[in-house]
This record gives sequence, C-alpha cells and structure tokens, in this order.
Amino acid sequence: MGFYEPENSERVKMSIRDPERLRKVLSDPKRLARAFSRHTYGMLAWVDLFGAKLKSIRDPEVKLVAAGIIADNARHAKLFSDRARELGETPETYRPPRIGQEIYDILESYTDTFDELAYAWGSLVHFSALLDIYYSAADEKSRPVIEEVRRDVTRHLSELEKYFGQNADTPEKMKRAEEIKSVADMIYADREDVEIEWYES
Repeated sequence: MGFYEPENSERVKMSIRDPERLRKVLSDPKRLARAFSRHTYGMLAWVDLFGAKLKSIRDPEVKLVAAGIIADNARHAKLFSDRARELGETPETYRPPRIGQEIYDILESYTDTFDELAYAWGSLVHFSALLDIYYSAADEKSRPVIEEVRRDVTRHLSELEKYFGQNADTPEKMKRAEEIKSVADMIYADREDVEIEWYES
C-alpha cells in the first residue's frame, strides 16, 4: 500500500505559505540568484550528511536510491551555482539562517535508514513545490536549469514513494514515515519565511 501524494497545486498549499509573494519576489533574476545560492549550499550539505550515512545501508536497491539522490544533489548544486554566478551572485558566500542549520542537524540526528529516507522524502516534496514556483517566476535562461532539476526530483519522489509503499508495511511504520515527512516539509516551510526576507533585502 502506497501513500497519498498530493497533486502539485496541493503540495504548494501544504509546503509554501505564501506562494504568490515568493513568485513575485523571485521574478527578479537577481533575487532568484539568491535562491540558487541558498540551494547550492543546502544541496552540498545534503551530499555531505546523507553521503556519510550511505555506508550503513546494506540493501543494494535502497543504497542505489540513496546514492542517486546524493549524486544528483551534487550535480544540481553545480547547475544552480553556475546560474547564480551568471546572474551576478557569489554562492560561496551564502550562510544559512539558524533554522536552515536546524534542518541539517535534524538529518544528522537520524540513525535509521527508514527515518532518513522519510526526511529526504519530505524535503523533496517541499523542494518540488519550490521548483514549480521558481520555474513560473524564472527568466528565460534560468528555466532550463530549473526544469532539469525538476525532472530529477520528480524521479526521486517516485522512487521514495515506491520504497515506502514496500517498507511502511504496518500502520505504525506508515504513521512514522508520514510524521517525519511532515517534519521536513514544515521546517522547510518555516525556512521560506526567513529566506524570503533575505531575497527581498
């Protein structure tokens, strides 16, 4: 039995509290470049933190899913970093707000593959909703970059849904996965409230 996965419009409502404000702010390419810088940092943090957990995954199929997420995060970081530079931003100077660091601390605190993947799932649900907004707000040259990332994220969401459809095989496990997924989604929603102030500054 799989989980209910909301349609894109429902995901935006769940994950992004003020999508119209975010879309308006990021319609300025210079501000979108700041979002690219922020995600460059976050993707590389996920590579480091999630990558360190890879050795504890014994199932080859699950390891392949996790390794794919890690590899794509590194590649996406390069794509976003390059585009941020083209727009005049210096992504290496970005530093996360307190709530951003809390996101990475939570990931690091998990010691079970099931929990780690549930957190990754919730994070990607949120990121997918952000990418939809970014694409609608983006300049012509940024759109192909966002679309490439969006295709990969959609694939990873499908892989994770399949994983939890197979492994969340009791009501208790289903509840656990959904709770962790929601934790990730909501803390990222909180982060958007902070990051948008920086985008606008």
